[in-house]
Amino acid sequence: MTLARDILSSAIAAIVVALLLRFFVVGAFRIPSHSMEQTLLVGDHILVSKIAYLLRDVRRGDVVVFTLPDDIPGVTAGQPLIKRVVAIEGDTLRMTATSIIVNGIRQPAPPQSASPGPLRADANGFVEEVIIPRGHVFVIGDNRANSNDSRMWGPLDRERIIGTPLFVYWSYGPDDINPEPHLRFDRFLDMIR
Repeated sequence: MTLARDILSSAIAAIVVALLLRFFVVGAFRIPSHSMEQTLLVGDHILVSKIAYLLRDVRRGDVVVFTLPDDIPGVTAGQPLIKRVVAIEGDTLRMTATSIIVNGIRQPAPPQSASPGPLRADANGFVEEVIIPRGHVFVIGDNRANSNDSRMWGPLDRERIIGTPLFVYWSYGPDDINPEPHLRFDRFLDMIR
């Protein structure tokens, strides 16, 4: 009887620890769209640190996972999204058709992208200057021409950030070499920057 009780209490403790880790420390998410290509591909499964921003502030260049308020058109309520932070609270942001300028400094193209692409499909060369309000960040997908992001719905409330992605733990889908869905072993354990 003692052995069964020990096994049951160990199993319950393991389940409680796993649930605590899942809800407070790390989460698993699947990339649903092309907005972060080439950094992340549709079908990448990633682990996300939910405690990263308890230890430090959000910085320009961070990739973040977040949710949007339910009243944003074209967004499924509660669906986690992933984008790159291009400006933080207090920054002055200005965008042209091909560049992002933060506090007067032109920002580099997203990492791993072959080309930064146009910032807006309909850009006429100028987007109004935005000062990022306190407690907010401005996020844009690395695939700038194909991303529903802060350019459409405004600065993101920092409270809506779930965490920062760590690495790809599983990847399944087509790629440049093979248009048929397949396991993309070369992406397993890729760190996300």
